[in-house]
Amino acid sequence: FSGSIYETMVIGELFKWVRTCQKNAELFFYRTRSGLEIDVLLQTPSGYVGMEIKAREQVYASDTTALKKVAAALGDKWRGGLVIYRGKKIAHLCEPDIWAVPSWRLFT
Repeated sequence: FSGSIYETMVIGELFKWVRTCQKNAELFFYRTRSGLEIDVLLQTPSGYVGMEIKAREQVYASDTTALKKVAAALGDKWRGGLVIYRGKKIAHLCEPDIWAVPSWRLFT
């Protein structure tokens, strides 16, 4: 998969999950005027979960940079972050509660 095709597939699956589960949640793309962006921001009644999508089998510390900045901007509304990738392991990456999660684990 190319990065954009993989990202589109993951976002499509997230959208289907939100609609199928009938959760009171919405998916957004997050970008500020200064250019800070993350691939997906899931809004729930209890707060926000940020997501970055990577079409590779490894996760790097730099993959959490934008998530940490969004977490700081959202303050106590932040519920956690995910780096969704093509790897095999779930791993805690850093605070504030950012995890690496293989896409296949989200949708099985």
